Amino acid sequence: MDVKNKILVLGRPEINKAGLVSSVMAGTALEPCVASSEASAQIAWDIDTRYYTAQTEFWVDSTEPLSTAHTELVQNWLSSPSTRPSIPIDTSTHELHDSLSTLVDAIVFVFNPRDSTSFTDILPWAQFAIDHEPSILLCVAVSDTKVGGMDGQKDEWFDWCVQMGWEWVDLTDVDPESEYSVERVRDALVANEWATMVPKANSKTGPKTDHTPDSNVDIHADSNADHTPEPAIDAPPEQRDEWNMFDKIASAVDPRRVTELHQRLFTQTPQSDMSELMSQLHSLRTEIAQLDPETARTRAAELALALGKHTL
Repeated sequence: MDVKNKILVLGRPEINKAGLVSSVMAGTALEPCVASSEASAQIAWDIDTRYYTAQTEFWVDSTEPLSTAHTELVQNWLSSPSTRPSIPIDTSTHELHDSLSTLVDAIVFVFNPRDSTSFTDILPWAQFAIDHEPSILLCVAVSDTKVGGMDGQKDEWFDWCVQMGWEWVDLTDVDPESEYSVERVRDALVANEWATMVPKANSKTGPKTDHTPDSNVDIHADSNADHTPEPAIDAPPEQRDEWNMFDKIASAVDPRRVTELHQRLFTQTPQSDMSELMSQLHSLRTEIAQLDPETARTRAAELALALGKHTL
């Protein structure tokens, strides 16, 4: 039986994809090193958080440079990301995509911005995302050193990702206060609702499951949770109900929507244009008000997180 719990990590052979996977699993920064000599690898990852466990697997594979025609198509697309050209995909690639669609629920595309042509390798996987809609789509820029002086090119890649529903994660950003990090890649993957997810019984006050934590333990989730006051076991029913509602909303929040909202409010809107920002907020509030109560609470929480993200 096919299980949709695979994380496809793609990039050219010279890119340190295995190093990125190791850093994501360990929750550490990406260390500059040479790429693995292996063209592909399968690496099991048991996610273990305060609330659930899930068995996942990284499938690491290498891409190959596309034809000149494909490269030109991507370059033209980058100059006008709101347009969506017809992507030429051959029969064998379509068959590969179809076979992967029942297994893969996340794609992490990795490229080196110092070689701008390596971004074009995302083209067939952009079509995969359109056709099969995996839950997580990450476009990660990596390099042995920080990459500055490419703001115009990076803006094009960023705009394309926003339009196509991919999350842009620039690990080469020279800004010391950059929001981009390996931890963000990890958080996005941990937050997904995996097909293999097993909730922990009474995760707030009860014992942990028999799953033994290892180096893959979600340290980030546990350390954050430690700062949240927990109701006592004998707390009044209404207090326990409030925490249950909090847990329900928190589990429904989609980090991709939070990022997209943040980009919509603070990247696509000039920060000096306060009237436009207020108009955007009013529009979002109107949209949320039209939803059913449960969905509205989740969307309101995502909007609050997007606003809070800007103030951090």
